[in-house]
Amino acid sequence: MMLSTDPKALWEELKRGASDAAGIAARKTTELTSIAKLTVSIKTNEAKLRSAFEEIGRLFYNVDRKGADYTEEIASCILRADRYEADIAEAKKQIAAIRKLAICPNCGNEIDSDVCFCPFCGTKHEKPEEPCCCCEDEAEENEGEEKKDEEPKDDAE
Repeated sequence: MMLSTDPKALWEELKRGASDAAGIAARKTTELTSIAKLTVSIKTNEAKLRSAFEEIGRLFYNVDRKGADYTEEIASCILRADRYEADIAEAKKQIAAIRKLAICPNCGNEIDSDVCFCPFCGTKHEKPEEPCCCCEDEAEENEGEEKKDEEPKDDAE
């Protein structure tokens, strides 16, 4: 970018640059605030999940020691635990989306959204819209094989 020698034009360029920087800073602040809120939600739900697991353990202990029937209470705790786990997974998914990442469905780690394989567990992911480097090589090989299949066969055979 070439700065103008005209003071008015220079001032306008500076204002535009400052405005652009302010807009970027505002977007980043919004993203960071959203991530912070989601992180707090995750931590809160993790604490609730630990509490639900402890309650399930206590109830099972009482079933074994006292012979009492706590089936309904245990089922209720399990449903709560499932809800907390789902809320945690959803918050992690939202954070990944803000960061423009994906979540590996196998191991749960954040990964680049354009990778074909998880770098943590090796699980193959659906191909991104634009092929990654490993998929481009594979696609070129497949095209070469398809062309070989399409070559006309000699009728003399």
